[in-house]
Amino acid sequence: MKLYEQLESRLVKKDGCNVISITGGGGKTTLLVKFGDYLRRQGYRVLITTTTKVQSPTYYRYGADCVFVDEVSALSHVPFPGTLVFYAERNFAEAKKSVSPRAEVLSALIRRYDVTLVEADGSRGMPLKMHTSRDPVILPETTAFVAVMGVDGIGRKAYEVVFGSDCEDTVDRDYLEFYFGNEEGLLKKVVPGLPAVAIFNRADEFAFDSSVLDFPHDISVLVASEEKDEVYEIL
Repeated sequence: MKLYEQLESRLVKKDGCNVISITGGGGKTTLLVKFGDYLRRQGYRVLITTTTKVQSPTYYRYGADCVFVDEVSALSHVPFPGTLVFYAERNFAEAKKSVSPRAEVLSALIRRYDVTLVEADGSRGMPLKMHTSRDPVILPETTAFVAVMGVDGIGRKAYEVVFGSDCEDTVDRDYLEFYFGNEEGLLKKVVPGLPAVAIFNRADEFAFDSSVLDFPHDISVLVASEEKDEVYEIL
């Protein structure tokens, strides 16, 4: 079962401007790039951007047809079907990172694209993310959500694999029940009634007992590999 086909069918409406916010840890940028490429190949006009920070396109290959790092260039561009555009602003304080465009600029751009994929969170590459009052940063135009968690964090100490946590507990069934239900946990700011998917990523690389991933929420849960575009289990 193909992951990106599943995401398209669950999250993308054929008519209208889709805005998908990606939160959590353990694969957000990979999802941004690979799902964006898949959608481009289906003929969509796709924008990938951020409301926080992402790696600068100078240091990370997004595979986009056009890369913009200033709002004048981004606003001057007319996207065509079957193209992928990256846009985030230069960060003069931190050259290896690009930062969120102004909200009003994103609002104007969203109307030009069939799908906008937004990296709305930061986790410094760690498998799980415990949020603060500052994040995730969700655009009001958001139409769907993807919350990502890396299963490679299971069985390790929380302070090692959960960004924003100094807890010494092991990430096991009890910890995950806490993480899924906590107001600062995986599903923070997911809006009830809007389409949402949780991806438990890297299931191709790390063996685990899916019973530890008992998920108490009424949203789609895909145990998957973003790299291999595969879904191994739906919980």
